[in-house]
Amino acid sequence: MSLKFANKGKLALYILLAAISACGNVVIAYVTKIMLNSAQYHHGSLNQLISIALIGAGILIAIMFTNFAYRYIRYDIVRDINVEIKDKTISYLIEQQSDSQKDGLNLMTNDLKQIESLKISNELMIISEAMAFLISIAVGLFNSWILTLIFVAATAIPGFIQKFFIKNIQEKSAKWEKQNAEYTQAVSDAINGSKTAMFYDVQIPIVSYVINQAKQMENALRSLNYTQGMISTIIITVADIFSFIIPFLVGAILMFNGQIGAGTLVMIVQLSNDFINPVTMIFDQINQIRSTKPMWDKVEKALNFEPITSENKAVRTFDELDVNNVAYEQNNKLVFNNVNFAIKPGEKVLLMAPSGWGKTTLLRLLVGQITPSKGQIKINQEVLNGNWAKAHDYFGYINQKPFIFDRDLEFNITLGKTVTKQQLDEVLAEAGLTELVKEKGLNYAVGQNGCNLSGGQIQRIEIARALLAKRPILLADEATSALDTKLSLQIHQTLLNNPKVAVIEVAHKISDQEKAMFDQIIELGK
Repeated sequence: MSLKFANKGKLALYILLAAISACGNVVIAYVTKIMLNSAQYHHGSLNQLISIALIGAGILIAIMFTNFAYRYIRYDIVRDINVEIKDKTISYLIEQQSDSQKDGLNLMTNDLKQIESLKISNELMIISEAMAFLISIAVGLFNSWILTLIFVAATAIPGFIQKFFIKNIQEKSAKWEKQNAEYTQAVSDAINGSKTAMFYDVQIPIVSYVINQAKQMENALRSLNYTQGMISTIIITVADIFSFIIPFLVGAILMFNGQIGAGTLVMIVQLSNDFINPVTMIFDQINQIRSTKPMWDKVEKALNFEPITSENKAVRTFDELDVNNVAYEQNNKLVFNNVNFAIKPGEKVLLMAPSGWGKTTLLRLLVGQITPSKGQIKINQEVLNGNWAKAHDYFGYINQKPFIFDRDLEFNITLGKTVTKQQLDEVLAEAGLTELVKEKGLNYAVGQNGCNLSGGQIQRIEIARALLAKRPILLADEATSALDTKLSLQIHQTLLNNPKVAVIEVAHKISDQEKAMFDQIIELGK
């Protein structure tokens, strides 16, 4: 239930305001009863009737102002829950480090919006409908318990009807959710691949693919909406017959026999709107909530996820990294075997291997993202096989294609962490970014994917991130393979002439001048 993430005080206030809001129909029913009975039995005077009408109108105006607060607090609760769920969900997605954008993007946009409109809002509305139902029942029992019980008993009939359609709704909802994810990915691919599409003149097939996915998504949504609408129509029709016509017939008979007055009958009929409509609405809202089950199941994984916290954050030094007889298998296929090397503080090691050997996989083993099939990875004589929480805290990572946020230069270097000006200046100097900052400023907008930066500047930002983290070992994954020879040499001079850090670089091609900067060169392919 999403409401468990609501502020308890706000939720209690919402229930109180919902109860007051539900009294509007009761006031109308009571005023109607008094005026009709007075007119039928000639009780009181015309002035008294006018006074009763004015009092009723005054109470309704007071309830109207209460409704303003009721609606505001409802939207406020929805906002709070949305923020809480988004916070937990994005934290979960980041912790998972998934390379696929499709599921995560769809979850954070389409799925959470559906949860907001179909689950959170409906759970709040069920509270409001329940308050209206309970208050009307109480007033009805006080005035004519027989007629009220007949109306209430009749409202249970639609509940049995809707049970037959639950599975059908959930199946159609799951299909729509799947098609929605496929459509989202198709749009993302089309936009990101627009330059390629234009270059090869394939706009038409790319657009056709997106439209085809859109049709399938819309067809699934149409099927879901039609099914929900059909079920709602059936329930409303059954409710009208069993919850209105039949009880009204009984009431007419009681009035015909003189057991109740016209005012009482009209009042119960008026209140029956709050017997029938809330129950009908609740059934419909429950169906809509059930339609979000596939989406909520995914969100619950995020809500129940406990983030991994790194141990021993103060540890920033090492005596030795020892990789001993490490092997790795994937899908029963041996990726590599018998990998052995060691590295001391400040040492620079180059691991050479051809493309496809598994160099990136080896780096993932070092940082604890995956576990070796055989062998040991030890830091300071402690085995850290697959221990992400401890292992990754020793390493900085220089990617071949660093990720650049569409933010300013300072954020891309610090990644949002608070650092002193002295720390930042030292890192800028060590990474060779001082001139760029002097020219552009730290608030320089780097653009999407760093489009306003050169390849060398992007690599230097990645180096600055690693240096700022003060981790003793830098892993470089084909860090300069996309750069020209001159720029590659400049980056290596920045990276390898820094005595503060050890460097492990994996590469398949590098110049002899750059090789000369390393303390060890290990041919993994041999």
